[in-house]
Amino acid sequence: MQGATPAFSPIRTTRSGAQFSPNELDSLTLNGVTFGVIHTNVSLDRLLQEALVATDKRAADLDSGGLVGGEDEDEWEDEVDLESRPPTPLSDIPSPLSSLPSSPSASHPPTPTPSSASVPRLPTPTPSPITMASSRAPTATAGNIEKQRKKDRAATRRHARRQQKASAAPYARVPKPRGQGYREQSPHTADFDASELPRSSGGAWVGRRSKGTRRHYFTPAELDEMGCAYIEWNGKDPRLIVDSEGRIIAILLGQPDDPDWENVVKEAAKALRRARCSVRRAGVWFPGSSHRRGTYYSITAGASFGGGQRRPGNLRNSRKTRKILRKLPCNPYIRRIVGFQSSGFALYAPKLYRYYCRVLKGLFEHHPDLLHLFTNSIFPSVTFNCGPDAFTFDHCDFLNLSHGLCGVTSGGKYDHKRGGHLYLKQLHLVIEFPSGASMLIPSGCVDHGNTPIQPDETRHSITQYAAGGLFRWAAYGYKSAKDLLAKAGGKAMKDAFDGAPGSRWEWALGLFSKLDELEADRTTAFASPV
Repeated sequence: MQGATPAFSPIRTTRSGAQFSPNELDSLTLNGVTFGVIHTNVSLDRLLQEALVATDKRAADLDSGGLVGGEDEDEWEDEVDLESRPPTPLSDIPSPLSSLPSSPSASHPPTPTPSSASVPRLPTPTPSPITMASSRAPTATAGNIEKQRKKDRAATRRHARRQQKASAAPYARVPKPRGQGYREQSPHTADFDASELPRSSGGAWVGRRSKGTRRHYFTPAELDEMGCAYIEWNGKDPRLIVDSEGRIIAILLGQPDDPDWENVVKEAAKALRRARCSVRRAGVWFPGSSHRRGTYYSITAGASFGGGQRRPGNLRNSRKTRKILRKLPCNPYIRRIVGFQSSGFALYAPKLYRYYCRVLKGLFEHHPDLLHLFTNSIFPSVTFNCGPDAFTFDHCDFLNLSHGLCGVTSGGKYDHKRGGHLYLKQLHLVIEFPSGASMLIPSGCVDHGNTPIQPDETRHSITQYAAGGLFRWAAYGYKSAKDLLAKAGGKAMKDAFDGAPGSRWEWALGLFSKLDELEADRTTAFASPV
């Protein structure tokens, strides 16, 4: 009989007192798989009957206008507001559960009331902001597609140009000289003729070696007693140093017109400080240890020739130092500094810069094993003076190209009025050198150095240069002087390369631009590629 409570077999008790029902199953085996069975006293048929009765009661309350002002009304309204998007097409697909047969029930199916057809429909949900935004999206038209294609092609071309510029050799990418945004100060005329600068005998490829080993600092007071003129400089506005014949022989380059330059110098200082701390931990350098330039830690890298080398090569460093050198040339802030030095070189010494480009281009093409550290700088060698007190002894970099220029950028925290000055002894000048400023000086033929800074101050610098031996090697047909003289007629060939005594130095001085010829030299130098 439908709706009757199923009869269960009476519970039996064993002799030991355990009770069981003969209808209970502890396990069920189906297709060789055994399943555990959990017995409950819940009647599924009774639960279905209660659910149907509750549904009939709720429908009757809706028909009679019930659920007004009660708690159920708030609950119902909340359920409607939760819907924030219109029904999707999937909502029209019938659920698989709707095709299942109805469960047996003791009660009769609910009879629709006459007022069931008048049940109010639920309000249409309001579209969400995301749905409204998507409905307002522009339709993909042919014009929009073509416009996007043009943008993509322009971005591709810009990326290709940047890649080509980054991979180009520095001597092949001649920069166009541009002003820095600062006004040039009036040039300073030194009471000195550059033709009297010391240089080596013969072809004057390098400077003259200084007599004896000097490890001495000059103070501003000592330089004043020596008759050196004092030049005040803010480190930003460019200022040119000319000799008595009007040749630009030194350049106070200053800073680029960039509000972020102070941060560039600060981040470069952090990189140099990290390098110094690394070598100190590795035991490569200790505070207080000195070398022929000062008591600070320095790293030199790049291509060079001289000092006993048989051919041009890359400067060697220890294994621990090489690990550091893999990071410094890649630092973007250091790259900006060396690039600024090279650009200033092209701007104020265009003829000399083009000479560097022509010679070094042939050199690096002839010796592909040589390493050029920076793609944005013409200088083949660099020295990182990592501090903490990078002010140098009085010295002359006589192995540098005698008529070349050396780029120097100073950094750190020091009072440039009290210390850190740069002096040029033969020119009788002592110049204020503020942090963040750059200079170009003839380091191969002029004795120079820095005045000491205060004990609680720090200073570092980045210096770029070119060895004179590289230019001599290229001029001798990519041979050393010894190999050239060993050839038949080599002496005559060497004399032809070097010229008559003093003639090559006179030619070299012609590479320095004069004030009244600077604009014309720029136009001529950059009129055609190297």
